Amino acid sequence: MERRIQERQMELTMLRNERNRIRRRLEGAETQLKEAKRNRDRLHTQLTKEQQDVLALGKFSFMNKINQWTGKWDEKMEKEMAEVAEAELKYHEAEKTYLDIQAETERLRKEYQNPEFAYVDEEWDEFLKEKEAWIRQNDSIASTTLQKIADERVTLRSLLREIGEAHEAGNKAIRALDAALDKLGSAEGLSMWDTFLGGGLIVSALKYSEVNSSDDLIHRAQRALRHFKTELMDIQNVATDSMTIQQNDLLAMTDIFFDNIFSDWMVHTRITDAKKNLNGILQDVRRVRDQLARKEDEINHQLKQLDIQEQDIIMS
Repeated sequence: MERRIQERQMELTMLRNERNRIRRRLEGAETQLKEAKRNRDRLHTQLTKEQQDVLALGKFSFMNKINQWTGKWDEKMEKEMAEVAEAELKYHEAEKTYLDIQAETERLRKEYQNPEFAYVDEEWDEFLKEKEAWIRQNDSIASTTLQKIADERVTLRSLLREIGEAHEAGNKAIRALDAALDKLGSAEGLSMWDTFLGGGLIVSALKYSEVNSSDDLIHRAQRALRHFKTELMDIQNVATDSMTIQQNDLLAMTDIFFDNIFSDWMVHTRITDAKKNLNGILQDVRRVRDQLARKEDEINHQLKQLDIQEQDIIMS
């Protein structure tokens, strides 16, 4: 009877933990989706305004004609086109982010509708009544200790699973950051050639091709970092104080957007700054991933100790 109770408690606890984890993620994703939509709409409004400024500058007017005669028109048009390019970049990035979060929200909604979650709270309440009745009839120091061991084992296994998922998310983030850095490194080399050695049209075209590829790779890295952040938050919700992962500024990393990196005329220093920022984030991710690995080892050791304690009680 005691073993059956322990197994049933572990089964229901894991199921409830999984349901609660998905619910937390869904609530967080829904909040992020609303924020992403507001940001996307705001940037679309800004882009429309910048485009209208360019159109207005291109229309006939006496002031525009005077500016053309004085040479100021070209200067103004260049400035307006640069602002449109920057606004367009930010809008497209916001649109991609919105679509990413929207897809994640839909996936979580489907997971939350898992039939196994439908009656888990009722099953849990029934189990607690059954367990209470059994304890009243079979209370002893040994059985109480065994139950505490079983409870702690459930908590540790839940945490171990969350750490494993976070560790894998960290690996994916590292791979995404490495890919972005590799592409930026190629762009940096071409930019140096183009900027300081007079690379010409072909080198300039290759440079901008690498820059455009970097744009997509940095977006993928940001998406991977958001996933890593979510996995780390799951650990914080499960872990005890002694097992909290020290993240420092890592949770703010997904707020980083590299303004002006890909807008108007790319300059060498912007690529260099982008690489510096990405390298800093990469080091943070690796640091936290290493902390996760150490926590994983500690938990496995604790689980082995629980097994030894349980066996000692059973065999005594």
